[in-house]
Amino acid sequence: MRKKIGLVGGMIVLIIGLVYSFPALGEVGIGLGTHYNVALKEIDISNFDNSHLSYVASLRTKTAWIMLDGGLEYRPNLGDISYTVSPRISFLVDILGSGIYGGAGVQKTYIQWTSGTSEWSNLTYLLQAGWEVRLGAISLTLDAQYESPIFSVQDINTDFVTFGARVFIYF
Repeated sequence: MRKKIGLVGGMIVLIIGLVYSFPALGEVGIGLGTHYNVALKEIDISNFDNSHLSYVASLRTKTAWIMLDGGLEYRPNLGDISYTVSPRISFLVDILGSGIYGGAGVQKTYIQWTSGTSEWSNLTYLLQAGWEVRLGAISLTLDAQYESPIFSVQDINTDFVTFGARVFIYF
């Protein structure tokens, strides 16, 4: 297991190095944040439950109005699951440079069970929309995400949208 985490960490460092070495790709940002893994219809603001939080490390490149958003989400202690790690990548479009963006992506989740066994989930498709507020080289992003094992825009159920927030530093 440590080899897999080391491999993922090494890949992230390599990608950051490659992206940073190509200035023609535009801006490059590194971000940290959280994702609240509760569907919209089940959120109870009066009873916030920290056990539904996952932690996200991200890399985002921006050229004009096009963004490539990669992330690694870690979620600890889920009952019979020790933790999950989900690498993801999304292609996003900033609408008219307004900071409001949307797009689609994919993710795959590594699951470590408390029994000691582990497995990878099937590929999951993402629809992502958000708002990025820039303050110089630092930005705050607020995201809404919809995940589905089948890519179908007609079958979207907005009751299953989840939310996240990240802070990016751009170079």
